[in-house]
Parts: sequence; structure tokens; C-alpha cells
Amino acid sequence: MTHRAKVLLIAYACRPGESSERQVGWHWAHLIQRNHDVTVLTRESHRAHIEAWYAQKPKDGPRPEFIYYDLPKSIAWFKRGERGLYLYYALWSLLAVLRCRKMNKQGRWEITHFLTFGTMLWPQFGYLMNTRYLLGPVGGGERIPLSLRGAFRPAGRIKVLVRRLVQKLMVLNPIFLANLSRADRIFARTGETREMFPARYHHKTELLLETAIGPEMIPDAAPTRSNDVVHIVSVGRLITSKFNPLMLEALADFKAQFNRPFVMTIIGDGPERSRLETLRDQLGLTEVTFVGKKPSNEVFDALRDSDIYFSTTMKEGGTWAFFEAIANHLPIVCLKVNGPDMIVGDGCGVKVSPTSHAAAREGLAEGLLCLAEAPELRSTLAANALAHVEQTFTWGRVTTQIDAAYADLLATQGAAQE
Repeated sequence: MTHRAKVLLIAYACRPGESSERQVGWHWAHLIQRNHDVTVLTRESHRAHIEAWYAQKPKDGPRPEFIYYDLPKSIAWFKRGERGLYLYYALWSLLAVLRCRKMNKQGRWEITHFLTFGTMLWPQFGYLMNTRYLLGPVGGGERIPLSLRGAFRPAGRIKVLVRRLVQKLMVLNPIFLANLSRADRIFARTGETREMFPARYHHKTELLLETAIGPEMIPDAAPTRSNDVVHIVSVGRLITSKFNPLMLEALADFKAQFNRPFVMTIIGDGPERSRLETLRDQLGLTEVTFVGKKPSNEVFDALRDSDIYFSTTMKEGGTWAFFEAIANHLPIVCLKVNGPDMIVGDGCGVKVSPTSHAAAREGLAEGLLCLAEAPELRSTLAANALAHVEQTFTWGRVTTQIDAAYADLLATQGAAQE
């Protein structure tokens, strides 16, 4: 039987029923708990949500333990929502890890596994723990193609350039280097993140997305679609790197060529919604409806009722939305960038290389047109995509990779002690 490692999982973001990083923290905690004994270090603000979720669910096996910690109000006065988040996160990581280090004097944990926030661009101090140390999956190296910076407002274009500069200068960041040096194993979400690491750390770095597909996501049978009107759908937070003018511009070009009825539903909310709704009206895209954020069951209903999943996300690692679309037998039209390029295999969807804004706009419109006019092609690409992720990106494979990494860390620790 595999040794059940005693693991401290650092997951600043960890909450049930959410998406993005919070869902990553929650799902990984329970995934690792199946074969190991997990203690999750997370925020006090998540406690009520976690305890309420457990109160409603029958206990079907061991659950992770939780250590909840928030900064004292006397030193956290500056944080209001996302304002002050960077500083709060850094201080939280430092003080929470130091607290756990003291708790570990008697060897409570064998491995510290840092998980969320899963970016190497933000400072965190998991490397200070007195255990073996596993880092990731982490991102931060994913880049928005400079050819697409026209999708951003002037302030956004500056942020794109600043992000690139920060990525190049990370090799001078002592906290970044301390994490890489101290880590016994590193999981990088994408090749771009691995390339951001100095070459001397590549030998202990593996590629592993933070999201995957599980059997519970896949319907027993493929949805039966007989829409007279083509339904296009997209899901996510409405920020420029995910939802942007490029999406609506490509959709307008598609509309000019398709000349038949279609509708598009955009599920999600965020700071770009007002700007995108204004552009929609300017382009005369009466077919596009913004419905705001929806619970997961309604999102799945929308995916099952649609014909094409359309995305112009420019900077991603793993993305839940792509896996959910593929699980519901939807073909995807997207940009050929980082995470999306990994998830949508070759021959499994329409991926457009962003060589320029104009080329991306034209390619995306052509991709939509191609799929809208060919139901059989939609079915073929959707089947190929599902087969690809079931072979490459399953939670079973993630579990195997985690177990192997833990076993290796403990084996090398034992050898060092002999």
C-alpha cells in the first residue's frame, strides 16, 4: 500500500462551489486526501463556506483538516476587496507559514505543497517550511501576445508591457529564486512558465495543469442538438485578457458572412462588461446576450444547449471552462496560446495563431463560420477533443503524478537520513 504522506497544503484560495483559484484549492485538497493525510492552510474568511458545505454533505471518507488564518485587523486595515490584495497576500503567506513552521517542530508534516495563488509573480513563503517542499502547479510565465495589445485600452497596454518586463526581471527576485531553489519538485502549468525559470531548475520541473476532467463532468450520453439557430456560448470572468473587443469584432465578421440566424450567450461578470456591451451595440450584434454569473448547473445547461464554444482568452493555464465545454461535447474556437493550445489538441478544435490582431480576427471569424456551416465537423472535433483530454488531462493522471512526486520526495529524504 502506498505510504500516506502527511501533507501541509498551502491554499490561500480554497472554497467549495466557486470557480478559478478557489475551486483549484478545494478540488486539489480532496483529490490529495484520497491517498494522503492533508492539512489545508487557508484563510479564515473561507471557514463558514467550508463548514456549511460539509454540514450538507454525508461523510463518505476522511476529509482534509483545515488551519484557518487571517491577518489581524490591526495590520490588515489597508485591504478592501481586491485593493491591497498583493500586500495582504504576501504578509499572510509569511505569517501563516511561520506559524505552521512552529507547529511542525515535532514533525506533524512531511511535505509542504504550495498550491494557490498559483502564480510565481506574487511573493509567497512556503519555502520557509521545515519539510520537503513541492511547488505548484504554478503559472506566471504566460504572456499575452504583443500582436494583440490593440484589444486593450492604453492603461491595459502598459500593463501588458509591464508584465513582460516583470517576467524578465524575475531572475533578480530573491523570493522567486528562493522558492525555486528550495523546492524539491516543481509543477509548472505551461511551457512558458517553465521557460521563465532559470535553466538550472528545469531538471526538477514537470508540466502539469491545475485543472483536468473527471467522469462526473461528462454526461452519460452526448447531448442531442438540433438547433435551427446556431448557439454560440462563452463562460468566464469579464476581464480584458479573457473577454475583449477581438471577440466581438470576430463575431461581427462572422455575422457578415454567415447570413443566417445565430445567438451568442456570454456567461460571467467583471469589470469589462459595460465596455463590451457598448461595443456590442455599436457593432449591431443584437444576437449577443450578457447574462451575468450563473451557478454551475445553469452553466452546464447552457453548454448542453449550445453548438460552439468561443473564446478569445489570451493568457491561461488550465481553464475550467474549456474542460466543461469539452465534457459537454462542444467544439471550441480559440486562440493558439499557452493553456488553451494544450487543452484543445491538434485536430480537436479551431485554434488561431495570433500573428496579428487582423489575422486573429479573420481566423476566428473563419473558424466560427466553418463550424456553424458543418454540424458533422462540429461533432467530429468535439469527439476528438474529448478523447484527447480523457487521454491526457484526467484527475486520475494528476493523482498518479502527485503520488509519484510525494513518494520520490520521501524516498530521497529517507536516503539522505541513512
